[in-house]
Formats: sequence, structure tokens, C-alpha cells
Amino acid sequence: MTEESVTPFTPHDAGHVADPDDALEAARRECPVSRVSDVLFVVASDTDVRAMFRDSAAFSNRGNFTIGREDRDHAFPGITNLDPPVHTELRSRLLRSMAPKKLRALGPHVARVIARALDGLPPSGEVDLHRDYIAHIPSAVTYSMIGLPEEYWAEVEVLADALVEAVPAPETSMPEYDRLMELMGRVVRDRREHPEDRRDDVLDNLCFAALGEREMADLEVVMHLRQLFAAATDTTRALIANCVYRLLERGDWARVVADRSLLRNAIEESLRFDSPAQFMTRSVVRDTVVGECPVAAGHKAYLSIQSANHDEAAWGSTARQFDITRQVAVQHVAFGRGIHSCLGAPLARMEAYMAIDALMDHYPLMAAGHRATWEKCGGLLLRRPKEVWAQLVGDIPAVVGTVAGQVAE
Repeated sequence: MTEESVTPFTPHDAGHVADPDDALEAARRECPVSRVSDVLFVVASDTDVRAMFRDSAAFSNRGNFTIGREDRDHAFPGITNLDPPVHTELRSRLLRSMAPKKLRALGPHVARVIARALDGLPPSGEVDLHRDYIAHIPSAVTYSMIGLPEEYWAEVEVLADALVEAVPAPETSMPEYDRLMELMGRVVRDRREHPEDRRDDVLDNLCFAALGEREMADLEVVMHLRQLFAAATDTTRALIANCVYRLLERGDWARVVADRSLLRNAIEESLRFDSPAQFMTRSVVRDTVVGECPVAAGHKAYLSIQSANHDEAAWGSTARQFDITRQVAVQHVAFGRGIHSCLGAPLARMEAYMAIDALMDHYPLMAAGHRATWEKCGGLLLRRPKEVWAQLVGDIPAVVGTVAGQVAE
């Protein structure tokens, strides 16, 4: 395909959504700020995406994740759809549950979740790692951190996954939404009916106001929980799946097995190369200029995180190559920037590191499976392979040393 034959990216084109990178490159080259409908602009350059993330005065979070004129109609929007000062208050409250000390304390639980997931894998053979290993980890970690009773985990996972895949469709019209609201309403009422049984979890944080904080209505707590289910599970699964897939695809698995100091940077490069959340949208609340393009109030901007993270102007001529030694990989915008940067980024990084590190310990000679191919999962928002087929090879004595010798050669 020649450069001239590529149409610049639009999220309304199913082919672009499934395989966006050529179309995004065409957008960066031909029109970094392009109008793709009567209401929507696509913003493709790293510079412009970063600037819009930081400018909460001109660009509102209202209508985030929607690409049409209509916004989601929620009485209590989630944190990704809020602006200051309400956003500031909620973010400060949730940060108590994401403090470094609490994440360190969560580490042993994450390790136990990973160990159980590993126990479900065979000693050898070809498996879909996303289905049989990766998918189990973020849900169990998130639901435990929130304080969701384990009896609800399986159903909530199915419901939340369905809502994420439907983005940007209006979720309030889906039966899965109604059922999730019903279940979460029950959980919130049950917790509030037992104020003597306080716990150190997110649910307790939201249900019971600390000194100086306001009390939240039951429905408001439910809506914030619904947001956390989506933000902390599917995107972390995508991070782990993307990183494992690329390491296997490129033959980098053995190299990182032999030198685990490369793993953290490999995770950052994975976040850059395959951004789990492909975009955010912002509502333009005052006439402004983006990349020398006038944008009037009342429009929306589709901030392409994937495009920003592949922008040659920021990342050089190798921007569309996966390189685990890229020195500036951590400068990606996969977790956003500014006041709306991802609250759960430290937790996602911790889960990804521990899950991949444990997999390397158990299967140091693992290779890409015969059925391994990149087919994007469903939905507009997420980027990850639908399946991660891998050929497992059991734990062989001294195998790490053998792998290290092979890499050195």
C-alpha cells in the first residue's frame, strides 16, 4: 500500500479501528487535526495530544469515550467524565486507596492471584494465555482491592467486559448495565448497613466519608465502582497480553528471561507501542486553536493515544517498531497526562511486571504458538490481541542458565 492510497484515520471506519496504524500515520502526515464528522475532530500528533491533556480549561472531560454529539446521561458521572472541582475532590479521595504504601501491602495478594492463575496452566503444550492466564489476574486484584464480595466476581467480570466492548455505544440501553447497577446497589447497601464492620478498601472509602468529606448517595458510589471495574481490569489485561505477545513475536522472550532488568522497560515500550486505551475524547468548551486548526466550542476532539505514541516527530524514525531497549519509552502518553492521568497506573505496572516475571520463571523457553496471530479484540476503545497463543515448555533444571548462554551467543 502506498502512502498516497491511505485514507487518514477516522474512528467511524471499522477497518481503521481494527488496524489503525497506517491510517494514523497518514493523519499525522496530512492533517494532524482533522474533522471527521459534524461534531468530531481527530487529533493525531504527540504535541497536540499532550497539550490537550493538560488544558482542562478549554477541553472538558464531559462526554469522554463518546464520538457523537450525544453524551452519556448519568446522574453521577465517573471520574473519567468529570472536571474540577468535583473531579479534584473524587481523585483525592480515591488516591487514598492507591497510595504507595497500600500498593506495597497489596503485593502479596497479587502474588497469590498470579500463583493461582499459574496453577491453571499445563506444564507444556499450546494455550491461549489471555484466556487461560492473563484474564484472571486484573479482575481478581481489582475486585479484592475494591472490597467486592467474591460471590459476585464472575458475573461482574462478564457484565463489565460487555460494557467496555460496547464503547462508545450508550451503555444505559444495555441489559448488562441494568444488571451491574442492580448488583452494585446491593453491595453498597449491604456495606452501609454494617458501619461497625469497617474495612480498608475502596468500597469503604466511598461508602463512609472521612472528616471534611461529603457523603455520597448510593447511586454515586455505584457509578464510581462501575468506572473502576472497567478502568482497572480490561486495560491491565491488555497491557499484559500486548507485552507478552510482542516479546514472543519478536523473539525477545529469551533475552528478557536472561536479563530481567529489561522487563520494566519492555512494559513501558509495550504501553507505547500498543496503547491499551486507544483514545480519550474531550468536549471543546471554548473557541480555541489546536495545531493551527481553529476548533469551535461545542465540538469534540478524539485524542488518539496510539497515534501520539507512534508520532515520528516525538519518537524518531523507529516510532513504529517495538524496541525493548528504547531509552525514553516511559515518556509515552498511554496513561494520559495532567490532572486526568490514570490513577491506577502504578497498580497496572505492578501487576504486569509480576505476572510476566512469574510466567518467565515457570516457562523460560516459552515460544509463540503455531496459531499466534494479531487479531484485535472487539470494540473501539481497547487494543490487544484477541488471543495470545503460546507454546509452553516446562520448567527444566538450569534452563535459565541455558537461555542466558543462548542469548550471550
